[in-house]
Amino acid sequence: MNIYLRLGVHIVGSLFVRILVILTVSGIACIFTAKSTPMFPGITVEQWKTVVFLVFLFGSLLLCFLYCIWYLGKPLVYLMKWITLLAGDKYEAPPLKRSFYKGNGKLKNPYHLYEGLIMHMRKLTANLQNNAMERDRMDELKREWGAGISHDLKTPLTYIKSYASMLLSPQYGWNDSEKTKFLWEIQQKTEHLEELIQDLNLSFQMDHQNIPLSATSGDIVDFVRRIAADVGNDPRASKHELNCDALEERIDASYDPKLFERALYNLLMNAVLHNPPGTTISISVYRDERIHIVIKDDGVGMSAETMRYLFHRYYRGSTTKQKSEGTGLGMAIAKQLILAHQGDISVTSRTNEGTAVEISLPSLSTGK
Repeated sequence: MNIYLRLGVHIVGSLFVRILVILTVSGIACIFTAKSTPMFPGITVEQWKTVVFLVFLFGSLLLCFLYCIWYLGKPLVYLMKWITLLAGDKYEAPPLKRSFYKGNGKLKNPYHLYEGLIMHMRKLTANLQNNAMERDRMDELKREWGAGISHDLKTPLTYIKSYASMLLSPQYGWNDSEKTKFLWEIQQKTEHLEELIQDLNLSFQMDHQNIPLSATSGDIVDFVRRIAADVGNDPRASKHELNCDALEERIDASYDPKLFERALYNLLMNAVLHNPPGTTISISVYRDERIHIVIKDDGVGMSAETMRYLFHRYYRGSTTKQKSEGTGLGMAIAKQLILAHQGDISVTSRTNEGTAVEISLPSLSTGK
């Protein structure tokens, strides 16, 4: 209903009736007073009537004025207190001695005009409360992330420094096999350190600018198979079974080989790292109006909280008892890289029933 119409209905239908009641009561009181109170000496009856009428008139006007201030001002004062609390980062409604709701659940008359405003204020207060809780949650995640990333960066450096010191130590004579083993460990830790730094660099790029793509046309089926093979050869995936299947031998798509590889690698390694040995991870590629890449596993699945924060930066959730690895940026980076390809990503998962991640990309034939 239009606010002016509501205001008119409210004033005529509610406030005006109450003013008439006040005037009627005042008139009755005035007549009773005039009859029961003796006239002042030295004045005529007509003068006495005039005095009583003026007292009645100005007294009634004063009562009506004060009542209007209370009737219209009380809800405004309450709303101003509410806004003051919100401005002071106190996301709650002001306390009331008595509720402004009737027994039937409807607003009392003075507040009825502001029903829509009160409803929006309640919604705003609830949203601000949720935002404050979410902000505190993200601040906590950032603090945990800062401590975790510091540890994750130091760990490979500690290994590299230790193995290098052992190789350079004159106290020991290492044979070729031992030296090869040390150098292999140094290489592995160096590659892991590079992955962490790449995640940080990509995250900083996404904070300050759009991701620059160098898209080329290529066979997405062969591309996915090569990445799946690389992940399968990773020692961390040695006890997982990876399968790759496609309905067509070749599907052409437009993508940035380097950045899209990073996105797929992050998604596949997430399936490896957060599932126990023996988990089967299947990758399928097919095409309809768009190109679809589905990564599905029969692992432990994800909780509702993990699903909620899966693509949030700094979230280092884990569905296993193993320590979470990485920066906590991998899934957020994967999503941003896929979106930069004009693609989309969705995740379905249930605890103990596995997870399915579906990526969709525009098809070269349809452009959708």
